[in-house]
Amino acid sequence: MSDPSAPESARTAGTATSPTEQDWTDQVTDLIVDTVDKVRARTTGPILEGAKGLVYAVVAMIVLVPIMIMGTAGAVRFLNWLLPGDVWVAYAVLGAVLVLLGAWLWSKRAPRVR
Repeated sequence: MSDPSAPESARTAGTATSPTEQDWTDQVTDLIVDTVDKVRARTTGPILEGAKGLVYAVVAMIVLVPIMIMGTAGAVRFLNWLLPGDVWVAYAVLGAVLVLLGAWLWSKRAPRVR
């Protein structure tokens, strides 16, 4: 075993490998690593991105669905308190507002390209 404190030239003087052989092995190793990285980037990269998007969508749905339900219930209760009459008046007003909002958004959509 060679002395770790010895200079590099003294440690490698007893080996049979030449500098060109070391360069060749380094080049082959780099080629293999680059090829594996390219294959991984083209195969598992898109799958990981899709999985990440799916996780974000599930978390957003878990958060947004209860907020929408509570918001709708709160709007109905507020309109029932604000408007005279039975609760159906609040449902009718809220339904009309949502239909008008949907019609306005529908008119703003981009035309389909054929």
